[in-house]
Amino acid sequence: MRQRRGGKRERLLFHHSSVKAIDDRTIMAAPAGRGIWIAPPQGNWLSCMEGLPEGLHVNRIQLGRDRAFACTDAGLYDWTGTRWTPTDMPLTCYQVREVGELLFAATAQGLWCRTENGWKSTASPHQAVYDFLYAPQYIFLAMDGGIAMYDRLTFTWEQFPMGTAVTGLGVFRSRLLGVTERGELLQGDRKGGFEKIRLPGLFVFRAASAAGSVYLCTERGLYRLSELRGQTAAISVSMGLPVTDLDERGGRLYMATLSEGVQTIELRGPNA
Repeated sequence: MRQRRGGKRERLLFHHSSVKAIDDRTIMAAPAGRGIWIAPPQGNWLSCMEGLPEGLHVNRIQLGRDRAFACTDAGLYDWTGTRWTPTDMPLTCYQVREVGELLFAATAQGLWCRTENGWKSTASPHQAVYDFLYAPQYIFLAMDGGIAMYDRLTFTWEQFPMGTAVTGLGVFRSRLLGVTERGELLQGDRKGGFEKIRLPGLFVFRAASAAGSVYLCTERGLYRLSELRGQTAAISVSMGLPVTDLDERGGRLYMATLSEGVQTIELRGPNA
């Protein structure tokens, strides 16, 4: 959903609930518009806003190798275990990933990388980047007008206009996935382009990888992607509640919902 001021089109903010399993017994969640909360082992949910400015909007919680990050409209913060500390990235942040020793952030002003000399603009400084994938040969960016691909071997960019903002990326069976602002699911067609996957009646919030499978978080519940007769299909896992994010830890799926907090599903097999 986009914020508008004075009738002008402003930056996009993710009005989704987000969840991450910090370890086997501690869950962190960001209910849409209600800050960040943490559930310690055998305890109740506690507010987890120490160090964050009042009134900020959380777009996403993400995990690094040894810490959690909060992507917000007031910048990027990391969790020390007792409080949030700024990373000196003040731009609206949508996604963060650690790649080797480097930290990359998708922001309202492009893709940035934190080095020993501070944050440096890496790509698309005049456009918002909502998500990215960093592959050995390619870098994929989810942007306002579609998807951009950077070839690291030839140092060239290729644009894939979609006519709408692409807010999330994923991979299924070695094919790139894109989730649009309109709730559509895109998939690479192996011909240098993308096709829309037919999912009648489903609004997709996010594509998430967990426990060896790729799941779709949708307004009708959680679905798992599969392939039937060579076609990508969505199989229902849990219906009834809008699911906007997913994480897995210790054989359990944690689902962030819009109205019923964090729900769990016990996995019973490799394809559960």
